[in-house]
Amino acid sequence: MTERFFNRHEFKYIISEETAAAVLASIQPHMKRDRHTNEEAHYRISSLYFDTPENLFHEEYLREEQFRQKLRLRVYNQPTLLDPCFFEIKKKFRGYVSKRRARLTLGAASAWLEDRMSLEALSEAFPLEAPVLREIHFLRQHYGLDRRVVISYLRQAFVGIFDETLRVTMDRQLKKRTTDLRLHHSAGRGTADSLYLPTDRVVLEIKSSGAIPLWLAQTLSRLACRKQAFSKYSTSYNPPEVNDSVETDRRHA
Repeated sequence: MTERFFNRHEFKYIISEETAAAVLASIQPHMKRDRHTNEEAHYRISSLYFDTPENLFHEEYLREEQFRQKLRLRVYNQPTLLDPCFFEIKKKFRGYVSKRRARLTLGAASAWLEDRMSLEALSEAFPLEAPVLREIHFLRQHYGLDRRVVISYLRQAFVGIFDETLRVTMDRQLKKRTTDLRLHHSAGRGTADSLYLPTDRVVLEIKSSGAIPLWLAQTLSRLACRKQAFSKYSTSYNPPEVNDSVETDRRHA
């Protein structure tokens, strides 16, 4: 969770809990739990997503644009304002993902978003992050970006034993919140976070800087895992019924 730059392929699958258990059993000889997770290989992710007044980033997904981008502020587990957070610029072109992130404290990021701290002061406080912060500032100003939704979920994360650039993650309990968009541990209390994916669905993601290993490709084929287009942010606008356990369509599955 500490890397600042990523360039990799990402593949997504919507699977059942039964299939998730089979995937987990198959990867055990080849993968280990992410060092940031608990004993069950879990941690919680909460992300604040930004978009234009016309929701351009969401519309780019709906139009299946070859080039897409998004801006989000991400935290892990239940942070205080003194804990780290990550401002992330994620760009995708023909299935290849490039991600740049700036590590700040949540308090400093919140102050910047609320115009209580200038870009210059923030860059002085976090000099290693200054180049990415300038890029984020440009995106916010150029597109008129504003906060849209907080999305949270429980992630189970594994990395390759011999190749730690290979990651397999499983996301459950996808929730969204459109009021009280703060991210610290007490934010959202008294505010309803609503589930927006059926609770028996799991979002499986394969992330790799190169080709997927043969053993993993064979596992996905044997279990009939079908690669799908999926955006946690865009799906939050038009979610399937959370009590509907049947397969959803290609775009929003």
